[in-house]
Amino acid sequence: MDELRFYQRPWFLLIVPPILIVIIYFFTAPSGIDQNTLIIGILRDIAIYIALLLIWLAFFAQFVLPVQTFRDRQNIFDRLISYLFGSHGPAIFVRDGEPVKSPDEEKKRGPGVLWLDSASGVVTRTDATYQHTFGPGVHFTNTNERVAGYVDLHIQTHGIGPRDEDKPFAKKSEDQSDEVFKFIQARRLETSGLTRDGIEVVPNINVIFKIDADPVKGHTLPGSRFGYDETAVFRAIAGEPINPNIPKDTHRYKVPWNQLPALIAADVWRDLLGKFTLNDLFEARFLLPPSIPDALPPISDDDPLINPIKPQGRLADVFTGILRELNRLLENWSDWIDKKCKPKREPQPDTQPVKQKKEDKPEKKVTGLQLINFMLKERLQRQNTALLDEYGNYVPGSQPPPSQTHRLLNSRGIRVISVSVGNPQLPAEVNDKIINRWTANWLNRARAEQDRLELEEGYNSLQGEENALRDYVYQLSQDLLRQIGRKRATELSETLRALLLESRVILVNDSRQYRQGSVERESLEEIIQWLETREL
Repeated sequence: MDELRFYQRPWFLLIVPPILIVIIYFFTAPSGIDQNTLIIGILRDIAIYIALLLIWLAFFAQFVLPVQTFRDRQNIFDRLISYLFGSHGPAIFVRDGEPVKSPDEEKKRGPGVLWLDSASGVVTRTDATYQHTFGPGVHFTNTNERVAGYVDLHIQTHGIGPRDEDKPFAKKSEDQSDEVFKFIQARRLETSGLTRDGIEVVPNINVIFKIDADPVKGHTLPGSRFGYDETAVFRAIAGEPINPNIPKDTHRYKVPWNQLPALIAADVWRDLLGKFTLNDLFEARFLLPPSIPDALPPISDDDPLINPIKPQGRLADVFTGILRELNRLLENWSDWIDKKCKPKREPQPDTQPVKQKKEDKPEKKVTGLQLINFMLKERLQRQNTALLDEYGNYVPGSQPPPSQTHRLLNSRGIRVISVSVGNPQLPAEVNDKIINRWTANWLNRARAEQDRLELEEGYNSLQGEENALRDYVYQLSQDLLRQIGRKRATELSETLRALLLESRVILVNDSRQYRQGSVERESLEEIIQWLETREL
């Protein structure tokens, strides 16, 4: 095929015009013309052709790619010249982390060009080492420099485990091919784990992640609105592990960087699953441990808040000292004015209601599967996580070691946003036993749930009564303090009268209490009338 398409190659198109010029001269030259004159004419026209070719290449090099500097335009011109002679390197456009190229483009070893959109990153290498890390924009590669890997800067989702139509525990059927059965079992092994009592559980694991970089804010800063960091992109490609089950002579024997979070999550899932029995996964009897906040990053010595920039020169030192002394004088003067002009206030009685100690509300308990989801997310997102014992219970007061999972992902330039484990599948015989046991114990479970709801309702009722009493006392005390300030409630009878009047106002102003407290309102009216009659 290559021999049949030789006429499409740039070098062939480059030599066709000079050949045509020579042929035209020989067939159109008048008889008897001097041979030297003929050769000079041919060479002159060929030189004009080459000059015009270079001029047009230099002209179109200004508009081929979106570049701005003269150096970049010169690089484009150089690569167009290399393209004419067939010595150019790869010319690849990268969209959303995927290359758009002609076949065998990456095999070329000459100087090339990479054009990346705003959601792509690339790492290049030579035969010996990694070379450059490129972000969005137009970049030029050197001779023998090729692409080592592509990175999509979008937020990505990767899931592993059996599909919805898969039956991982079913035996191979007659109408099922060996290849399909092999793929189903391979997806089963991706997330297969054993509980503490030896039951195999096969769930689906989904991880949402991205490159560890924040989006650029503004229009003048370099970077990407999806988040680009040169170090994170390099770590993602350079840290791709090798799959030992794939021969090295294949096209791709490394595990792609965007498959690593799900594979790590599967390993953590197996480690956590071994702490629980099958019954623990579905019984709400575990407490969620607290989240340990990440440590603040160390402050750099170059931070201007810690080590401010000091002006250089004697004159600058003099002005700096004058401004420092002036600021100190102004600060002292401001403090003196505040002390002199600040009005003296008499201490006011504390009008805030006394906060009573609340009863400890029983903490909500979760199932073992919910606890696994929580701990899985903690290990993939945080530097430090709570420690669980071998039975899945939280060990308070312990000092667990730093999360090796988070450290590994951070060293690969990956930030996990969310992770979840769901749709656990069990062997058929285990499913049948669980269903039969649930059918036999459904009444006990319903009664236990009813008791729990009644207990929660009682607690909420007591809490509501406490809040209402506290608000009522607070409103009474507010009016009583105002009456004391006006010297109208200095005696016992006046204090009682102020409390009764404020209670009546509360019952009248609140529409709900007005409807429900008619008897209490009448009793208050009678007490107030009796008190006023007794005073007369």
